[in-house]
Amino acid sequence: MTAAYELTTEAPTALCLSVTPSPDVQTLPFSALRRSALNPRKRFDQAALIELAANIYQRTPRNEQGTILGTGIMQNLTARPHTESGCVEIAAGERRYRAVELLVQGLTLSIQGGTDPNGRPVMVDVFCQLPDTYPIPVRIEALTDADLIEAATVENIQREDMTPLEEADAYLALKGAGRSVEYIALKYGKHPSTVKSRLDLAAGLGKDARKLLEDGRLTLEHAKIICTVTGGLKKSLTEQARNGATVSTLKNLVKNGAFLVENALFDVEASGLRVEGGALLGNIPEKFADHKKALAAQVEALEEVKAQGEASGTWAGGVVIVPVESEYANLPSRDWVHNTQRPEGVPGLLALVYSTVTGKTAQFGNVARFSDVQAYRHKQREEAERAVQERRTAQGEATPATATGAASFTPSTPSSPGKVREAAHEIGHQTRAQALDGYLATHPRACLALACETLMQSSGYSSHHNLMGLKVTGRRPTPLTEESRALGQQLQERFPLLFKLDEQSGELKYSPNPLAGRISPFDELTAEGVTAAELMAVLTYFTHRQVGEWENHISRPKSPLNTFAAKIGADEDVQRRFTLTTEYLNAYTTIDLHALIDAMPQACRPAGRHGVNKKELVALILEKAPALKAAGWLPDLVKFK
Repeated sequence: MTAAYELTTEAPTALCLSVTPSPDVQTLPFSALRRSALNPRKRFDQAALIELAANIYQRTPRNEQGTILGTGIMQNLTARPHTESGCVEIAAGERRYRAVELLVQGLTLSIQGGTDPNGRPVMVDVFCQLPDTYPIPVRIEALTDADLIEAATVENIQREDMTPLEEADAYLALKGAGRSVEYIALKYGKHPSTVKSRLDLAAGLGKDARKLLEDGRLTLEHAKIICTVTGGLKKSLTEQARNGATVSTLKNLVKNGAFLVENALFDVEASGLRVEGGALLGNIPEKFADHKKALAAQVEALEEVKAQGEASGTWAGGVVIVPVESEYANLPSRDWVHNTQRPEGVPGLLALVYSTVTGKTAQFGNVARFSDVQAYRHKQREEAERAVQERRTAQGEATPATATGAASFTPSTPSSPGKVREAAHEIGHQTRAQALDGYLATHPRACLALACETLMQSSGYSSHHNLMGLKVTGRRPTPLTEESRALGQQLQERFPLLFKLDEQSGELKYSPNPLAGRISPFDELTAEGVTAAELMAVLTYFTHRQVGEWENHISRPKSPLNTFAAKIGADEDVQRRFTLTTEYLNAYTTIDLHALIDAMPQACRPAGRHGVNKKELVALILEKAPALKAAGWLPDLVKFK
């Protein structure tokens, strides 16, 4: 390590004095000392160390032959014996030790080598080095870990030589060594609330935020907020701060992502849960320190509400507790039907909703599960068909099959679409949508025709008559196909000021480049050189991604899409893309799995399926998956029709 520093050839007499000898101070060679891992101070200003090293070198007394006669360190170090290494462990004075370490390694300093004819000093670079036997004055004491930490930090804290994080680490180490908050506050002349704040900072900041604070890319106010949260919220706040979010922004994120005391249904004081916030976070309401325990107490309180609701006999459908992974306690519309849409034949129930993020709660009465409503409607259809069949039988009418002499046959389908969990519907939905997506991304004329047909047929009707399902809100996105990715990349390269690609999904987004000022999309799309084919490509992308993105996975495609799918042979593409998986089959009930097997070609049906449990039945079906794919078979749930 080398550096330059200006030295004069002669040092003032006062600087040549050695440390005053005393019975409890020993002189040890540099090599006999070791740094302590307990010292919370990890960063030292390099320029200040070089300056101190130069002063020590200048103060060191020597004879005419250059032999070192004493030390240039004016204040002794404090250390304790280190039994394992046979050396001594530094408690106080590590900065002086590091300065000597630079000189032992060798340091190039700029010193005055004389004067020029005008009497001005002439500086020359001189390589200065001390032996590792350089004498260090040390007071050796029997110190506990806590004593050592205090010795290492008390002077630095009083002189404000330590960063807030190093100070926080010192307090945390002292607390771990048995010192109380009150003791630490008294020892360092701090208010107990300041000590507690520093303890929270050291214990809760996290690796990433700690590095940002050490590098000066994070303010202490940012760090105080980040250290109060845990898990995904801590990671999110750290990333937001890394990207330049203000302290106010972080406070709002905490407020919206923490379990606030005001949301508790239980007796907070009786729970014994620790509450924090308030003084530390300014205007943010108090929140629970242990989110998991607070959430458990909230659920326990909801169980009591549930028991009261069931005992009242008010709710024919019962009372259920519904957790939602959102900051708000909203009943998921995709899984539940509210009172206005609930058929009279489906009993209403009371849903007690709570947020797993903020602990917020809400009650929704006379609601029903979407699957129960679907099952009820399916049962109604079955009963209506059975009534018609019974009437025909009573009147001696023949069914269409027997009228032509053909054997009667009822195709096997899952017993009720309401019984199959949504995961299977979603897989079928996404597979169909990708089949359309891949075709339309490379056939702009067909895409334009579909868009025109939708506009024509929906003209004069309300939004729910939109036959193609083209809409810009409430949609569930489907995975991109290779064709869509290629088209999106092409448009982003052609119109870089208008579009950008989402890094995670690869989706093309309309996002004007802020560096280009205010941009008119119309001017960009009608600029000189833009062709009709390029405009068609833009229309293709933002239209075809809408086709097939139905708002509800359980809803089947509209009739025009089925007709279009038949024309382009989309079911063949669906068959190519779809493969039976454990995830798909687990969404079926055991009864539905048997119905699924009945719908398979005879040669591909698994044997030995009766008398086995669901897990074994899924495994039997998966064994037949390659044969089913080779046979071109698809579950009805995945087909367009």
